Amino acid sequence: MTHIPPRPDYPPYYASPPEPTVHVHLTQEEPQEPGWDFSWLQLGRNVQALAISLVTAPWWAAALRDVLEKQGAEGAWFMGWAAFGAALLFDHARQRLLTRVLVWTSLLGAAGALPVVSELVHVMTGSAS
Repeated sequence: MTHIPPRPDYPPYYASPPEPTVHVHLTQEEPQEPGWDFSWLQLGRNVQALAISLVTAPWWAAALRDVLEKQGAEGAWFMGWAAFGAALLFDHARQRLLTRVLVWTSLLGAAGALPVVSELVHVMTGSAS
């Protein structure tokens, strides 16, 4: 009563491994944009805002000149920088043409009313004359 187990089902030695399944995925590269990207300048919006600011900036410059005459240079410079900073914050938050007009109006009005060159020389050299 000898019980002989069945022969194990091993693959033959000469059998080749199963052929691998190859999956090929082709990806098409997007065409590269030119190396210089100046879209962040927003030329269209800035040109429109500058055109409108050429009308509104003299009013702001007149207000700053009044402050310069009546309260002194420190008050006028503070008012000019505060208006410019507030306009920049509004423009960053809203990004509309009106807010960009406010930025350019505050900048051009301050440049037209305040003694920019003499103050720059004073800051750089320390000379008051």
